[in-house]
Amino acid sequence: MRRRSLLAALAAPALLPHAAGAQGPRAATLRVVPETLTTIFDPHFTTSFTTRDFAYLVYDTLFAVNDRWEPTPQMVERWTRSADGSDWTFTLREGLAFHDGSPVTAQDCTASIRRWGARDSLGAFLIAATESLEPVDARSFRLKLSRPFGLVLEALAKPGAMVPMIMPKRLAETPPARPVTEPMGSGPYRFVAGEYRPGERIVLARNAAYVPRGEASVWASGAKRPTFERIELIAMPDVSTQVSALNTGEVDYLERVPADVLPALERNRAVKVQVVSPFGYQGILRFNHTQAPFDDVRVRRAVMLAVQQSDYMAAVSGRPDFARECRSMYGCGTPYETSAGMPAATDFEAARRAVLDSGADLSKPIGILHPADAPGIAALGLVSQDLLTRLGFKVDLMTMDLNTFFGRRARPEGWHIFHTTNTVPDMQTPLQNAYLNGAGARGFVGWPALDSVEAGRAAFAAAADEPARKAAAEQVHRAAAEAGFYMPLGQFVAPSAWRAELADVPVGPAMFLWNIRRGG
Repeated sequence: MRRRSLLAALAAPALLPHAAGAQGPRAATLRVVPETLTTIFDPHFTTSFTTRDFAYLVYDTLFAVNDRWEPTPQMVERWTRSADGSDWTFTLREGLAFHDGSPVTAQDCTASIRRWGARDSLGAFLIAATESLEPVDARSFRLKLSRPFGLVLEALAKPGAMVPMIMPKRLAETPPARPVTEPMGSGPYRFVAGEYRPGERIVLARNAAYVPRGEASVWASGAKRPTFERIELIAMPDVSTQVSALNTGEVDYLERVPADVLPALERNRAVKVQVVSPFGYQGILRFNHTQAPFDDVRVRRAVMLAVQQSDYMAAVSGRPDFARECRSMYGCGTPYETSAGMPAATDFEAARRAVLDSGADLSKPIGILHPADAPGIAALGLVSQDLLTRLGFKVDLMTMDLNTFFGRRARPEGWHIFHTTNTVPDMQTPLQNAYLNGAGARGFVGWPALDSVEAGRAAFAAAADEPARKAAAEQVHRAAAEAGFYMPLGQFVAPSAWRAELADVPVGPAMFLWNIRRGG
């Protein structure tokens, strides 16, 4: 039935540009269907890429990276660095203002950095190396380090969740364990609270006071021009409804398109299909290290040994050319790519023997957190359900929506495994990859605890040169893999689709929606 509805939707006649009502007020509105619609508006609170993509429209950052991974100034006008790298001063561009009209000050920046540092893995290392972080005047602040930290600009330019975005001091003082619920930034679009419909629609309006930078836009860096009066982020879980809406021009942009509808969309001259994030995503199987049987490294390693990545990639990518096997926790094609410590190949029979030898209680069900409204994540869970069953476990597939999933996984009780997908740029170093935090109860969800990993991450942060960083990254990866922190399930890209009349659609490691115009 679903296949028939998809084919019917794809058979709908292609409309000419603007013939679908994209005139007048509709022409000034960009209607976007994200993979899921976030209900968390705090960029410092979650690694969710739906929150990150929303936040890029509402907030701004001090620095941003271009497509060569170079930190470039964004809100910052100029900065100085002492010869030994221990003393930094940053000065903001003139005229920066939040959406309520209040000026962006150095106090807002220092408070935001501290809040982000209390939540983010890379930010935590920056804050731990900080002796003082204080305003100098209204537009300038000073960072003094108490010990070597060679990644100051890289940290402030971090492109992936959690992004060090700047919010008013009054909001940044919200306790880090509690999400900020008032999305107030200085970015190119402002949140329209009166039109917000949780689970249905988020409306953003052009920030008329926003002054873009003069440089060309490359990834998250350079000019972010709010070219539409409105952006509407619309929840549309059913794929056939999405395809029909794109064909008729009811919506303009689909963030993620399943492979089975691609051939027909690619033949539709009114639609353009393109991969906008060339590094793609890493599939992740995360163990709850606090709960039996996965408090036992033997069981974790047994499951890792049983994983056949091609099964997972077939479930999420749909086409072989969109996926690759990759056993690196840093992602493949990244500077620190390595498979050190990972099982060299799948050996299902050896994995079954290892489960039995561990003495794990197979009578107790394994609870998998399963967000059914996030198709990319849900598909991974179904593969693991089959895998664990064949290994001899009973499995409880705990179905919920994505926002409930984020809340449930933050609590250690009541579950054993969750799956997710994360953008590869967010995984590429020991500090950016939150899943390599080995601080136990003080660390990231799943809560692995291993001192050697934490020592290696500290060595990476303090390294004076690239060879030292590479050696530290290798050591962290080997230790984390041997301890079964998590299992990479492969690497894949996901195409997006939009009306062909749109031009200048950005590419990069997130869904960027600035600079787009009609008339392509």
